[in-house]
Amino acid sequence: MTDVVGRLRQPEYTGENRCYPCTVVNFAIGFALALATLVGLLAIDAQALALPLSMVVLALAAVAIYLRGYLVPGTPELTKRYFPPWLLALFGKDETNAGLGTADASTDGVDVVDPERTLVDAGALEPCEDVEDLCLTADFEAAWRRSIAKTRTDGTDRDRLVAILDAGDLDPTFDEQGEAFWARTAAGHRIGKWESRAAFVADVAAAPLLADRVDVWDDLSVRARGRLLNGLRLFLTVCPDCEAELRMATETVESCCSTHDVAALSCESCGARLFESEPL
Repeated sequence: MTDVVGRLRQPEYTGENRCYPCTVVNFAIGFALALATLVGLLAIDAQALALPLSMVVLALAAVAIYLRGYLVPGTPELTKRYFPPWLLALFGKDETNAGLGTADASTDGVDVVDPERTLVDAGALEPCEDVEDLCLTADFEAAWRRSIAKTRTDGTDRDRLVAILDAGDLDPTFDEQGEAFWARTAAGHRIGKWESRAAFVADVAAAPLLADRVDVWDDLSVRARGRLLNGLRLFLTVCPDCEAELRMATETVESCCSTHDVAALSCESCGARLFESEPL
């Protein structure tokens, strides 16, 4: 039985990858099929079969949606084509929303922060010498690279995440799904989602540096800290995983629910994704 369930299950459309708009649409279709079965059997005077068979239809639809993610083949393509971004966002399908505090993290503390101004005031960013943009300051970049190397080699990422959250009793768990990297509490509540483990390492390595430089760090909510870390990551020039050069390019990203363009900062060597945002 387990083998049968395993063959029927489609992990690309279930679990964390489940497309909730697809699920809602398909449950509505399943309910409509069950109702049509009920009405049809009542119309031919098959009262004894009407309710049991309609319930069987509904149950089979629910099982199919649970195991496969959808009932009607092609539903993911329909949501990509016809569901507007605001509707997908209602189901938590904002594909560019990544970093610390994207879901269940506490919002206690100051939740509004101007990342660019705050990072400049902290001495992490400064105007570039050759272009009209911001760049990492030399001393911050050097300190960040040392912190990344330490985090990558000595396995302190769990302790550093606890420190960012100011939660000494938290026992976070980590897992990777596709290219994405997730952190959750022991109870399963999501702490954050990153484009890759390399992006996560960059954040937890930068956090103690910002804690020493941002005057209001202790007053910031977890989400505000996450926005600072996410914004800072955009200015990386070297991959935290393999120390190769990073490249910014516009790419098309597909999920179960949507297809959209993103401006992505990625490693040319190992392929790690460090940052995504809607292109300007």
